[in-house]
Amino acid sequence: MDNDGAIRRHLGARRTLSQLIMLGVLLAHLLMAYNAVTAATGAEFTAMVVMSGSMEPGIKRGDLVLFCKSGDGDHPIRTGDIVLYEPAYGDFPVVHRVIKVHERRGGGGGGVDILTKGDNNSVDDSVFVYSESDPWLHRRHVMANAVGYVPNAGWFSVALNEKPAVRRAAFGVLGLGMLATALF
Repeated sequence: MDNDGAIRRHLGARRTLSQLIMLGVLLAHLLMAYNAVTAATGAEFTAMVVMSGSMEPGIKRGDLVLFCKSGDGDHPIRTGDIVLYEPAYGDFPVVHRVIKVHERRGGGGGGVDILTKGDNNSVDDSVFVYSESDPWLHRRHVMANAVGYVPNAGWFSVALNEKPAVRRAAFGVLGLGMLATALF
């Protein structure tokens, strides 16, 4: 009987090591694919789940929005673009549509002033999101421009953020999976 237990422990360790190696190979493939797309397009991409209904009906709560990161001045911002920007107040970036672009000329050093609004909101973002001293966003606040979206791909993330029971269940399942892998 003791010999069977030793074999089982040895095979369990081998299986765990095999799973870790496969996970590493999968992550390496994902990284290579991301780098290939970045190299081919010359752009860096990111994604964000829409957590509110402010962009409905076009982009709904729980949709995953894909963004192309842009440096200052790389891509012009136009009216109608959907952008990811850092608000003056709050911890989370905001996904809203550009409704007005004002180009500064002369003594202001150039640049653009941007006004955004959620498609489902009745007022623009200058009322609640921007700083009180400046009713416009500036190019430096814009983190990325939207290039597409995947409907309903972010609902798990919404549930994890809003429902403590789902969060506890997900972490419990992950913990049990790790424990089971370590024991068997």
